[in-house]
Amino acid sequence: MKKKVIDALKDDKYMFNPAPTYKNEKGTEDKLKKKKLREKKQLQRRAQLAEYISSDDDAPQNKQPILDQDDYGALGDLDQDILGYFQMKSQKILSMTQKIPDQTFDVGSLHLGCVSSIGPNGAYLIINFTRNKKGFVDQHNLRDRKGVNGGDYRIGEYVLTKVIEEQKNNKVQLSLHPNVINDQLSVNQLVIGMQISGIAQTWNEFGTTINFGSQQFSGFINEKKLKCGRVYLFNIKEINQKEKIAICDFEQRDVQLQNKKQISKYLLTPGNIWKCNNVKSITGGQIVKLNKFGVLGYIFQDYQVEQDKNILCKIIGFDEPSRQIYLSSKQEHVDNTIYISPYQVGQQYQGVVINQQLYSGSYLVNAILNDDQVQTKKSKKAQKAKQPNLGPICMLNKTQIPADQEIIDHIQRTCIIKEINYFDHVGFVSFEVNSQPKLSDLNVGAIVKGVVKQILMKEDSYSVLLNINENFHAILPSIQMSDYPLTNPPKFRIGSKIRVRILQIDEQHNNIIVTMKPTLLTDIKVFKTLDEVNVGDTLYGFTIKKLENGILVKFFQNIVGFLSNQSLDGQSPDDIKDGQIIKVYVKYINQSENKLLLSLKKIDPKQKQINEGQTQNVVLTKNVKTKLSLGEKVQCVVSAIKNNVIYVNLKDGKFGRIHKALFECYRNEDRLFKLQSEFENLNVGSQLTAQIIGENKENNKQIFDLTCLSDHIELEKDIQKDSNKIVYGIIKHIKSDTKSPLVVQIYYNYNIFIDGWDINVENPEILNNLESQIQQGHPVKVKLYEFDKQLKGIIITEENQLQQQLQNIYEILYTKQIYRILSHHDSYIRVQLKNRQFASIDITELQELWELNLFEQFPVGKWGICRIIGKDKVYWASARETFLNDKLWNKCLHPVKSNTISYQKMILSLKYDVRTQLYKKTPLSVGQVVMGYVTGSTHNGTFVKLNYETTCLIRGFKTDIKYRPIVLMITQLDKLQGTVDLNLLKYKLDEKQIRIGDVVQGLIVNIRNEKAAVKILGTLQQGELDKKDAEGLEGEDGWWANKLFKIGQQIQCLVIGQRQNKNNQTVLRLSNIQELINTEGKRKIELGDIQQDVIDLYESFEEMVKQHQIKNNVIVEQQNQNKGIEEEIQQDVNEEEDNEEDEDEAEEEENHKDQEIEEENDQEEIREEVQNLESRAEYEKKILTNPNSSVIWIEFVAYVAENEGIESARNVIERALRVINFSNELERLNLWTAYLNLEFNFGSEDNLISVFKRGCQNCDGKKLHIKLINIYRKAEKVDLTVELSRSFVQKYKQSCKSWMEFLQSLMEWQKVHDDENPQYSFKDTLNRAMQCLKKVKQVKLLAFYGRLQFQNNQIEEGKTTYETILDKNSTRTDIWSQYLDLVIKYCQPDVVRSIFQKAIHNNKKPRKIKFLFKKQLEYENQYGDSATIQKVKEQAEQWVSQFMQRDVQQEDEEDSD
Repeated sequence: MKKKVIDALKDDKYMFNPAPTYKNEKGTEDKLKKKKLREKKQLQRRAQLAEYISSDDDAPQNKQPILDQDDYGALGDLDQDILGYFQMKSQKILSMTQKIPDQTFDVGSLHLGCVSSIGPNGAYLIINFTRNKKGFVDQHNLRDRKGVNGGDYRIGEYVLTKVIEEQKNNKVQLSLHPNVINDQLSVNQLVIGMQISGIAQTWNEFGTTINFGSQQFSGFINEKKLKCGRVYLFNIKEINQKEKIAICDFEQRDVQLQNKKQISKYLLTPGNIWKCNNVKSITGGQIVKLNKFGVLGYIFQDYQVEQDKNILCKIIGFDEPSRQIYLSSKQEHVDNTIYISPYQVGQQYQGVVINQQLYSGSYLVNAILNDDQVQTKKSKKAQKAKQPNLGPICMLNKTQIPADQEIIDHIQRTCIIKEINYFDHVGFVSFEVNSQPKLSDLNVGAIVKGVVKQILMKEDSYSVLLNINENFHAILPSIQMSDYPLTNPPKFRIGSKIRVRILQIDEQHNNIIVTMKPTLLTDIKVFKTLDEVNVGDTLYGFTIKKLENGILVKFFQNIVGFLSNQSLDGQSPDDIKDGQIIKVYVKYINQSENKLLLSLKKIDPKQKQINEGQTQNVVLTKNVKTKLSLGEKVQCVVSAIKNNVIYVNLKDGKFGRIHKALFECYRNEDRLFKLQSEFENLNVGSQLTAQIIGENKENNKQIFDLTCLSDHIELEKDIQKDSNKIVYGIIKHIKSDTKSPLVVQIYYNYNIFIDGWDINVENPEILNNLESQIQQGHPVKVKLYEFDKQLKGIIITEENQLQQQLQNIYEILYTKQIYRILSHHDSYIRVQLKNRQFASIDITELQELWELNLFEQFPVGKWGICRIIGKDKVYWASARETFLNDKLWNKCLHPVKSNTISYQKMILSLKYDVRTQLYKKTPLSVGQVVMGYVTGSTHNGTFVKLNYETTCLIRGFKTDIKYRPIVLMITQLDKLQGTVDLNLLKYKLDEKQIRIGDVVQGLIVNIRNEKAAVKILGTLQQGELDKKDAEGLEGEDGWWANKLFKIGQQIQCLVIGQRQNKNNQTVLRLSNIQELINTEGKRKIELGDIQQDVIDLYESFEEMVKQHQIKNNVIVEQQNQNKGIEEEIQQDVNEEEDNEEDEDEAEEEENHKDQEIEEENDQEEIREEVQNLESRAEYEKKILTNPNSSVIWIEFVAYVAENEGIESARNVIERALRVINFSNELERLNLWTAYLNLEFNFGSEDNLISVFKRGCQNCDGKKLHIKLINIYRKAEKVDLTVELSRSFVQKYKQSCKSWMEFLQSLMEWQKVHDDENPQYSFKDTLNRAMQCLKKVKQVKLLAFYGRLQFQNNQIEEGKTTYETILDKNSTRTDIWSQYLDLVIKYCQPDVVRSIFQKAIHNNKKPRKIKFLFKKQLEYENQYGDSATIQKVKEQAEQWVSQFMQRDVQQEDEEDSD
């Protein structure tokens, strides 16, 4: 709650939010003309997709409710409310989606694919996607500079693509360029673990810089072997928001989403890895929910894993308008494994063995090897069973199965590898086709694509002649074009392709009839003879004729059924039309006449059927099928053994399967397992007793999951009655990064969660990678126990181990414990121990070695071992080896058991590491060199942690790098203080007496009361430098020391006297007058040498920090240099411009910006200090130290609003406004802004208006107007924004800022209502503004209005506005630069180049021409080719030569005069 209140009180910076615009890739006018037509087609396609998704396998589509187009995102913008959409629509999508929709490849959609082939000379790339979809990338869309082509990519490499055009031949044109894929991506939308497409830009000694196609941020990777100008897929490792740099690598990690503010559509870009939960299994796969996000996605069945929670999935496709997300949990996709094909195109095999039927109309098969392809001998078991030699896994389309092949699971026919899909990691198999294909090669019910060849018109109807498989002709009657008869059937264009199903094949007359009825194109039952039909089957057919007593219904292969009027289930025959799809049930079968008796009522399987030729009715009643339930014990017979699974036959024709892990293993003397189990002794025909633990579907058939473990069979259902029971279970799930890494199934519907502390492992580090140590499905022995009213389990191997784990579970002080990291805090990590106990581990106690960024090595979720070493309010633990060593702990460190002699011997070897000394309460001494970690900096100095309960303050020293190791020297013990100055470490640390007349080196440590406090280097004494003894003072009064010295400055001084302070310490009087030092100086204190190991230790830490700074700042420095050069050029260009600037306002804005930057830095330091305050008393105490800080007051308001209510929060703000001084305008403005946010979010409208009026009277009213406008704008209150902006203009007519806000509000109103505001038109508003503003501000406002027009897709209007400005200001290079930036972003290349020519033609001065030529050359390098680049260079050379000739002519004329 506190965080939400703070977010509500904070004010966002003013910024524009441009509307997304269509960006044409190739830039031709022809594409722009076809844009609307393409969008209409996409809407129609998504509407069909919604109908397709909502259909049910057992019912016609027309009886299912169809989702609205907006439900699937055909309309709307994903950026506006991505999370809100799925919160509102998730339940509807889950309830109505019955099957996975086909993945769409519309223009603008993003997809992850693999390079499958490379064109000659790298001219193009062919990209493979899922379901064997293909696209191509030309040279312009796969590189950034000349010299890079498709040959720089690898076959099988994963690439991120965007569809930019759809071709007529069902191919799609793609782009790999980051400018297209990362369009409008900002640095604030980056998240650690996010996959992002970028171009390797330049090399340096540390790595490679990355261009992400955005001017807002760049990237860096510690790799030097990348091809510059080539596109790569990077993973974000670290983000530097301040410097706008993303540190990247090639590792595959999931997205580390911290809060919902980071949610954006860019997190759904293909390539990103998410942890997902399975929410629904549907036909063809499953629907999953992305954790921490809330959106839904689809996973195809061949990309699934047997896991329900925390499934690691990679996004492989994302279509923004339809909000369809496709993922894969296939390990090869998650790891970006490049596929190495085990076969070659054209390789032949004997046949295939089908493993799995896929939803896409294909099969996963194993190729059958020829004898010469077999490299290993068959096993005796395989030879005995006459099993074929199986080769690699391939994919086979249904249409490739020969028509004469009845047994589809084993096809012994020569096949050939036709092509390789590098994305699906399979090859596609094709059977050899005869040179003269026959109708027998086609299958009734096969789904094929036909090409329209001719339209056959008749008097009352028409039909379409199709070309199928390039060899056969088929007829599509008009009655077969829809589920219901249409008065206006759809029209077809010659050459168009349509998807049909073969309805009937007449080999005698060489005729083929096809259908495109949507219901008949679904996965319904297809049969060619009545032998494949049983009484009670559900069939779909279409009516062909009405009789007096019934209706004739036709099915595949001309099979006809009769539906009597008595079997219409109450419906009237008049309601059923000819050609209508109808769902019927088989009542009787007449084999001789090839006819069926049908009914609309569901058939009882006990009915009778009369066979032809029999004089008496023969009862063919089937056995009564009994329903099997979970937990039921059944008798079964083994029917097949495949790999580690046994398939069994159950009663009533049902099937089941038993995994190898669910068989009893032989036990011996309390040891759980031996290698041999009952599984090894099974054969086909063996009888088993098993128990049902689950129900699934395999190849569209119901199959039961069984277990043969006696612990499962004998276990009582009410398991919690005996919580001390020892049972055997099966490991169901493994997830190392959770509190309970193992889930053990001990009953068919009962699981036990095993915490990491209850897993018996020798080394706790194994818990971080349990997946490699323990196999899913492995049987384990579990001791049940109850903790906190929840049943838990301990994995045991022997009883004595269990006793050790259960005893003294609450006595943890001074014991070793397994921990799991919960969170990171300021200088420690919070960990969880066994039985919901918690502890803290300080940064100094994480490990023995002193390293930088130590928290990165201890991520949240990591397991480890520690020892509890103390307790105050919480337990404190250490993970250092010193404390984990049992011998060392008991002998030297245990508070009770250890002895002093052993401890002193150990301390002698530690030298400067005082962590252990402080734990044993060994006193420190002044001058002692120690080590510690920096935890924070304030205006007083830097805080250093020496151990978990001791902190040292270093005055006069500041560092920006937290948690860095540092070497320091103790200088004061009462309030522990020290110094890290390297010069001090180089002095001898002796007790030499300083005398008057000695020349010493000093360090300024404080400036107060017109005196400078000086630390005398080389000793532990202090000195002071008074006003009269300072050199360089020429009559200055007041704070003279602030003008002469800075804290941390080193100076040379002469000792001229001494005095005693209040603490009876000697303070030396000093003088830095050089003449006095030269004449009165008697002795100079010389430098000595400290121990070399201290210097080496110091230098090693400094080198560690230096490398860290280089890594994070090398790119920033390079960018700053480039930015400085550009600013210098821009400054030179603008020096000679003729416009008159308003100097007072410019100076005021510059001072305001500097003041804001300085204030932000101060506020950041204060915010770090108050973020951990937890009580009102602590806030009150903090306010006393800094009563004028708005940051502290706002945090206090948030705390009070959360704990005491809104009224108390108002009282705190009113008190703050009385306390903060009126001279602190920015602090008071922050408080009034917080007050407005509080009333807007939690108060009434009257209160908000009252607070706003008071604020305008007591602070800068102009700024407060802008703050409230931004609050309305953020909440999308368009009408309120317009009215407040109008009031703003009326009050501040001569302010350009007020007119800018008004114009932007009107533009937002127009965007929402699709029309101009009737009260305030843009034309009238601009006319009024021109009358109120100065000339300089008029140009500024018009340029702003033109930019708004560009951002809101009013391209032509924006160009007109800028052309109007430049007609009267043709030499204004700054306006030309703005205009060029906008047309580069929104216009075509031809338009951009023409405007460059205008700008160059209208400017005559060399500096301006140089700037424009440089800008055009940068544009051509990014978007042009070698020809356009050469043309720009030639124009520049031509201009220079003409300029030189003009100068020569002028000199000749002067000489002649």
